[in-house]
Amino acid sequence: MTTDNTRGLPVIGAVLLGGASRRFGTDKALADADGQPMGGVVVAALRDGGCDPVVGVGGLAGATLAIPTVADRYPGEGPLAALATVLLWARSGLVVVAACDLPRLQASHVRSLVEVAVPGLGGRASIAKVDGEAQPSLACWPAAAGVRLADAVRNGERAWRSAIKIVDHVLVEMPPDSTADADTPAELARLMQFWPDVGGDTH
Repeated sequence: MTTDNTRGLPVIGAVLLGGASRRFGTDKALADADGQPMGGVVVAALRDGGCDPVVGVGGLAGATLAIPTVADRYPGEGPLAALATVLLWARSGLVVVAACDLPRLQASHVRSLVEVAVPGLGGRASIAKVDGEAQPSLACWPAAAGVRLADAVRNGERAWRSAIKIVDHVLVEMPPDSTADADTPAELARLMQFWPDVGGDTH
């Protein structure tokens, strides 16, 4: 298990795989992104960015992507529920959580988040910011926040934005490609054409 060298705590990567992919039409984690599954691009960026292990959360694509899957405690209940699931599973350290449909994600984006997140009960998340807006589909969270987020899920909260209200955080400026998501095959094709060098920064 990789640790944050300045704090000696685990840094885990988590790919959210449990979405229904209704707009995409097939499991978008397995959609072809220049010869590799889109979810595989995210897995590689997390690994190269210093996360170990990298796990999937929910869904069925984990076996194809060759990563273990953490069963979603709240299947079908949305991204906040998936986030609570993996933080409770991790228990300690930091967890970099990324949606499976970020085909432009790079290792440098991951490292930028890990550098400023703070683990522990009084910890701080680091959340990507693009064009002035928080993008919680890419963020590094203290695992200790899992209990508070699980309480929010039980109280009916479902959206990413709820996590931002609950957990202390800092926004980290990122380039637009870092959180550019592909919700449809046409969007994936456009992203691959606009930024053709998939995984160009892996070090």
